[in-house]
Amino acid sequence: MIATFKLEKSYQKLFYAGIINGIGDRFSQVALLTLILQITESGLAVGITLALRMLPFLLFGPISSILARKLSRKKLLIYTDVFRAFIAISFLFIDSPDDVWIIYVGSFLLAGGEALYSPTRRASIPAIVQRKHIKTINSWEQVSLGFVLVIGALAGGFVSYLFGPSQSFLVNIFSFFLASIFISKIPSLEAVQHKEEQHRMEEYQRAPFFFIIFSSSFLMLLLSTDLLIPLANGMENVLISVYAVQTFQAADLGVGILYSVLGIGFLISPLLTKRITKHYLISAFLCIFIEGILLITVSRSPSFIVVVLLFGVLTIFGGISNALLDTVVMQSVPENQQGMYFGLSETISNTILGISMFFTGILLESFPPRTIGAINGGLYVLFAIMYIICTLTLTNKKHHLQKAASK
Repeated sequence: MIATFKLEKSYQKLFYAGIINGIGDRFSQVALLTLILQITESGLAVGITLALRMLPFLLFGPISSILARKLSRKKLLIYTDVFRAFIAISFLFIDSPDDVWIIYVGSFLLAGGEALYSPTRRASIPAIVQRKHIKTINSWEQVSLGFVLVIGALAGGFVSYLFGPSQSFLVNIFSFFLASIFISKIPSLEAVQHKEEQHRMEEYQRAPFFFIIFSSSFLMLLLSTDLLIPLANGMENVLISVYAVQTFQAADLGVGILYSVLGIGFLISPLLTKRITKHYLISAFLCIFIEGILLITVSRSPSFIVVVLLFGVLTIFGGISNALLDTVVMQSVPENQQGMYFGLSETISNTILGISMFFTGILLESFPPRTIGAINGGLYVLFAIMYIICTLTLTNKKHHLQKAASK
């Protein structure tokens, strides 16, 4: 992994920018979630805040690829980082329950920038990375997420706990500006295209996008994971903070510890991902199944220490499934279609994620967190079984067609 990382010079800068950007965002997120629970004492407020971070993906996700073509991917990433730095300044003015609206509006606008940033960044990876290195680089993406959670969440929890949330917000502001500098050092985030590829791109842009996507059963299967898996993932995101603050009374530090142990899981996951050399989809869905079983176990655990350990283990499997699913997409979808694909993917997944977190907040007003946690794990298990069956069905169908064609 290290040798591959050294070979991909442009990706190195994208990687460092992602870590810096992400750490700052985690500082802010830990402080915001704890602050809003302290001033409102409402799980619903947490659900609303997290949902507002997802809603802009429905509005801005579909146009990310269009803006990236107009401005260039590099410029779009830089502009959104600078925009988010100025928006993050508003959090410094939160002082009482009357200022909750600042959290809501600021979270919405920050997410608007992320809705443009995230799919553009994902589409840039296969454009600047050699095809043979895609799986390894996707493992590095999980490492990046791990660093963000370990350093950002744990350090953010300590800083917010010891010095107050305003210091965490200052780190977030600075991180956006620093990440934009790293992006500016990348020569280009566009794929090099020959005349024939440019002609195909022009033909593709004239074709109805949804016809291209929905004409493939395989792409439909991949896209459907962005529709269903976030239903369960949204519940999990809300429960992490609620478990720490309300169930186990661990406050800022508990939120930071839980998020940091998720990061450790993501850091470990590439050690197992590299050993998987075939059957990527089946392996990914098996990992999701295991996640579900562990989440059900979390919902019954009486000890915060056990919960921390279980979240660390289940995130290892989450990191493996993330890397494998991204690898399948990047190897299956032509590069000139990936901007639109990832824009659609981010729009679907984050919209569903936001809806899930909002309704989880509502459910927490009537049901205990442990009950919601058991349902959460059950959904992972159910979806994993369904996708394993669908994948095996598509694989068998493909083999039958190949045999018929050979005859």
